[in-house]
Amino acid sequence: MINGKKLVVLCAYRVYDAQVFSFVAELNRLLNEKDCCLFVYALNTEIGNSGDNQAETAVFDLIPYDKTDALVIMDEKIKSRELVQSIIEKADNYNVPSVVIDGHYDGVSFVNYDYEKGFEAVVRHVIEDHHVTRPHFMAGKRTSEFSNARIEVFKKVIAENGIAFDESMLSYGDFWSMPARLAAQEIIRKGSLPEAVICANDIMAINVCDVFQEAGLRIPDDIIVTGFDGIEEAFWSVPGITTAACNSKELAAAIMEVVKQLVKGEKYVEKWITPSFIANESCGCPRCQLDLLSVVDGLNNRFYHHQDDIHIMQNIASRTMGGQSLEECIHYLKNPMTAHTCCVIEESCFDLENNFFVEEATSGNKCVFLDSYSDEDKIKPYDSETIIPHLDGILEKGYPLVFNALEYMGKSPGFICYTYPRFDIIDYAKMPAITNSIGMGIGGYVSMKYQQYLRDKIRRMYQNDALTGLYNRMAFKGHFEELKENPVNNGQPLTVIMADLNGLKSINDTCGHSAGDHAIATVAKALTDACPPSAISVRFGGDEMFSFVIGDCNTDEIIADIEDELNDESERLEYNISASLGIYETIFHEEIDLEEVIGHADEQMYSVKRKVKEGR
Repeated sequence: MINGKKLVVLCAYRVYDAQVFSFVAELNRLLNEKDCCLFVYALNTEIGNSGDNQAETAVFDLIPYDKTDALVIMDEKIKSRELVQSIIEKADNYNVPSVVIDGHYDGVSFVNYDYEKGFEAVVRHVIEDHHVTRPHFMAGKRTSEFSNARIEVFKKVIAENGIAFDESMLSYGDFWSMPARLAAQEIIRKGSLPEAVICANDIMAINVCDVFQEAGLRIPDDIIVTGFDGIEEAFWSVPGITTAACNSKELAAAIMEVVKQLVKGEKYVEKWITPSFIANESCGCPRCQLDLLSVVDGLNNRFYHHQDDIHIMQNIASRTMGGQSLEECIHYLKNPMTAHTCCVIEESCFDLENNFFVEEATSGNKCVFLDSYSDEDKIKPYDSETIIPHLDGILEKGYPLVFNALEYMGKSPGFICYTYPRFDIIDYAKMPAITNSIGMGIGGYVSMKYQQYLRDKIRRMYQNDALTGLYNRMAFKGHFEELKENPVNNGQPLTVIMADLNGLKSINDTCGHSAGDHAIATVAKALTDACPPSAISVRFGGDEMFSFVIGDCNTDEIIADIEDELNDESERLEYNISASLGIYETIFHEEIDLEEVIGHADEQMYSVKRKVKEGR
């Protein structure tokens, strides 16, 4: 439970798909009636067939099993048996009951569509109601159990009607547009047209109709075409496609019934739903009447919104990549497009010593990077127990939380949670663009900062002395020329403070060369600490170094601070560290001679050094 409500978790794919969207909306409504809440963990890209976007599956690692009362998994949508099995096993470890949609797993409850019975209604309608004697079947993928089952249904129905099956009646469209178009072209090329092409899904049927009509064939007058699965496009196309639809509301009701039984303690529940047969123009029946004007208007609205949204999100991503600070990135990400969102990121993403996207990184502490409900543009600590900030108020609105994993360069740096206070398919349809753009923006920012870090590190390697961290002599000469070219510096006071370690040979001989190195580094640190932040400190050679100060400074305080720091370090060690200090003051101008200025400071320092030696 969470906040006193039972929590149902849905593992899904493409929640903006019309059928999935309708199912989520109806399931959420039914859960609200029982004072339950719904969290949706969703993929935006298909992983089961391609297997090349495993980073997105990190979204399922976010499931709060310890708070979950029931788990619903859309197996056919996820299309990865290994992944679904791992989710079920994790749920079992927490004694969370699971129910699978369109799948079979040992000992797991399920709600399945009886596709074979629904498809049989389509085939019988073509053979028995339209009296077709020369049918052809366009199957999906050869390896698909759904396709192979529909082949068997086709064979069964035609056999019952006295039609002998042979292999010429069968072709494969792989459930997709281009393979279906090629298969349709091959049917035409063979010359002996069947009376009907019964397709295993609607996408193939729509494309087969298009190919036939391009070839001058009339549908259904010259040839009947049917589909299966009832997608929206089947009703938009001309002709409308005869199909069988899987009713989303019926599915939600069935899931609700199973969840109630599981929560009561039942261990294994199964339900079957038969897709509803829908006759349409492509078989010669009257058009299935839908509000086509509303459908087309909705399609146009979604299409043009999508174009605008893509442009906006590309701009947000590019500006985020170029952000100069994390606060600036957050400011760019806060946009009407990202309203009702929360983004949580791995803190290790911002560790420039180890690039999250290049090195092997493990999940650790996380931070709230983007909180659209807060006016502050700053990162906050993340507590996984709270799921997301402001959860109480969000749950009170009664709408589901939808989680996506962020992805960049094959890794998931965190997640985004959508908390829309309404059901609008336009909101859901823009989720992939937002998720992708935020992942690209944050990933690009981290990569840009890492490149700058490497560039600065390389520059320091060439410009800075390895022992002291001060500028080396060559790097300072280049910087000195830049100072002369800046007119702001002309006429400013210039102070050069030269420092030379006393007794380096004695320290080396007595305590070792590492002690000598430490003594040199100590003088360099004392010199840098004592001088103003704008000062430029340089290792001139060996144990000599100087600071170049443009502007007013108090040399007495600087010398006193250096001597105090060296005395403090000497007390801590078993040997004395001291330095001879020389100061030269002049006015900076564009014709100033660097060697002359350093020479004067050097003379002052050696004068002090001689006095130290004479004092011994």
